[in-house]
Amino acid sequence: MKKTILTLLSAISILTVSAQEADTTIVLKCGYEVLDSITVSKSSPTFLQIQEAEAVVEGIKEAPVKYRTIVDYVLSHPDSDGSVFLMRQLNGAINNKKCLSVLTERAKTGLMKPLYDYYAAGIEEVDSFMTKIGKSIVIGEEAKDFTLEDINGQQITLSSLRGKHVLLDFWASWCGPCIKSFPHLKTIYEQHCDKLEILGIACHDKQDKWRTTVDKYELPWLHVFDADDKNGVGASYGVLGVPTYILINSEGKIIQWMMDDPDTFDLYFTPDMFEK
Repeated sequence: MKKTILTLLSAISILTVSAQEADTTIVLKCGYEVLDSITVSKSSPTFLQIQEAEAVVEGIKEAPVKYRTIVDYVLSHPDSDGSVFLMRQLNGAINNKKCLSVLTERAKTGLMKPLYDYYAAGIEEVDSFMTKIGKSIVIGEEAKDFTLEDINGQQITLSSLRGKHVLLDFWASWCGPCIKSFPHLKTIYEQHCDKLEILGIACHDKQDKWRTTVDKYELPWLHVFDADDKNGVGASYGVLGVPTYILINSEGKIIQWMMDDPDTFDLYFTPDMFEK
């Protein structure tokens, strides 16, 4: 289910230009599925808005910078067809949801409507998924306390970390996306370690592989091992796959459940986030 949702939300729409003297054909395509096509004048507001929006992110290679640039652009251009078109490059439901909420009625129902409808359908699917796990995870409620053994054989209790925000990172040594996330998690930890603790929770794993991986990648945050795959911490938090990230505020309340790529986390870890 998780993989299906992420695939849906990460689908790419492609701009194809058919060279004509006066008109340009824009094909609105998601993956291999053609949603629609429109023909507009090269001097039309829609074409110019798309060109302007695309130029904003041209040449930006770092994903966190690109995502933040896109979100900022959409928030400041809620009536632009270019904003709707640019959103195809966003990765993750939370980003799309934030942007969709500010779009004007004209932007939603105009020439980019097929793309808007596609994004909205992705959000609806994620909301449905979140409802299914709602009995385990409720945003705003106190995080379920637990105690697990860390990599040094010491007991760590979640509630003992209050006073800082805590990012629960459910992962496994065999998980490629988990390993890929380490560099960006290191950056986040270095930037916010005075206010943020990361608690890595290895699940569906073997202890020797877990220890070797933590040592190999020199992960500086706290690490515990969840040996109970069926009824352990992961199960109590509704974790259906790895990686899964749950953000808890300094008072012990859940403020975010994340399936997004860690490259997008800069959108979460803002100064005002630590005030929640």
